[in-house]
Amino acid sequence: MTSTAPNPLAAAAAGFDAVWKSALDAIRPGSGVAEQLENMNDEAILRVLDELGAVQHAVEVLAARVTGTIALRPSPSRRDGTLVRAAGYANPGVMVSERWRVARARGAAIAEVGAAITQPRGLLGELEECPFPAVAAALEPAASPESSNTDAVPDDTHPSSDGGTPRAPLSVDGAAVIVRELRNAGRICTRVELQAASVIAIEHAAHAPLQDVTRIAKLVRTRLDQDGREPRDELLRRAERCTIHELPTGMTLLRAELAPESAAFIRAGLDALIGATHRKPHFIHPDPADQPDGSGHPMPDGPTLIPTDRRRAIALTETFRHLAGCSSAATELTPVTVIIRTDHDTLETGLGAATIDGIDEPIGPGALRRLAADANLIPMILNGPSQVLDLGTSTRLFTRGQKLALAERDGGCAWTGCTHPPSFTEAHHITWWSQGGPTNLDNGILLCPFHHHRIHDDHWTITIQNGIPWFIPPSHIDRHQTPIRGGRIHLAA
Repeated sequence: MTSTAPNPLAAAAAGFDAVWKSALDAIRPGSGVAEQLENMNDEAILRVLDELGAVQHAVEVLAARVTGTIALRPSPSRRDGTLVRAAGYANPGVMVSERWRVARARGAAIAEVGAAITQPRGLLGELEECPFPAVAAALEPAASPESSNTDAVPDDTHPSSDGGTPRAPLSVDGAAVIVRELRNAGRICTRVELQAASVIAIEHAAHAPLQDVTRIAKLVRTRLDQDGREPRDELLRRAERCTIHELPTGMTLLRAELAPESAAFIRAGLDALIGATHRKPHFIHPDPADQPDGSGHPMPDGPTLIPTDRRRAIALTETFRHLAGCSSAATELTPVTVIIRTDHDTLETGLGAATIDGIDEPIGPGALRRLAADANLIPMILNGPSQVLDLGTSTRLFTRGQKLALAERDGGCAWTGCTHPPSFTEAHHITWWSQGGPTNLDNGILLCPFHHHRIHDDHWTITIQNGIPWFIPPSHIDRHQTPIRGGRIHLAA
């Protein structure tokens, strides 16, 4: 790129301007922004939103670069260290937060990425390599379709594909998570190891929702920890805290900071209770105010109309009410299943790490052994022998083993970005059983009620390629019907 080429923000702004103009209604374009938006058709206004996201990304990347440059610039007086401190800010993150009037966490993320992708100068003024060059490259949008995602659905399964989907740039929030986790391992790893790990994390983070990027970054960081997970597991257990504080509003704030192995039981228990109530429409709070129609009777979708955080509060209360021996408890406690995922070598050697469904932070072999002594645990041993999971068309309902296998593949609701755990979902046939669809893993998928309705009502298409579910939107939402990856992002061995 020559010095006269526009910066990425200018290019993104030009692209947005072109998309906006093409989205205007040819007959009634409208005289103002509100009227123009009102007159755009459904597909056009979604394109505008996507292009606006590209502009936002360009703004944040440029802000990170600007912040990184300012952080390295010395104070004009040479007495205050850096320009940041001379301007009255404790650190670059606070500077962004105060000047942009955004949350401290937002400013800190931009500043952290800026420090990771900015080239410092050596003692003689020469430019040195930035700490995370792979992150710097991944933040830039792909220049052409040739740099497409290797996991894209092949053209023969998706005839309307227009040559491949360019790899989505890494978001600034995703970059901040990767940099933060790898810096935590930087004390015990070489620069070469950190850079190799960043490449692995970025490769798996492409097109992934932020919560998946967080999980991937933690797994990569754990693999860099040559001393093993045991010291960190012990530190987390010692840091556990639970506080109860009555608020001025009359509500009581219950706050708990738990190590992964402790959180596993809490999360699994609450999710099990919520999942049980989801399958029993009669379990609903009798207060008419809780019902949209004010009748106090369950609505067609039952408890799913109550927000998830409210349902967790109800489940938590029912748990302790049951323990207190109250006969008015709405349901018996549901047996809790904790799924722990590890590989065969970790079981044999005691080296490595394991993960718990619903918990991003990995655990070490010691915590794995302690958990194995309690509760109803299902070890998900990868690359080992397994039961027969394909039943053909003779059986209509998916078995428990199949549902566990689908939970391993999809991670809960398979829709991209949906955070509902497996207990909130049901196994559904992609090709209906009544139409000859077999009860096999390649024809099954986990969906929460909301996204199940979206599939049927809006006519989305689902396909499974190499164990990865892909959602293909209808043409009225995306004329190119670009496949959207779903399910769990698996970290390569």
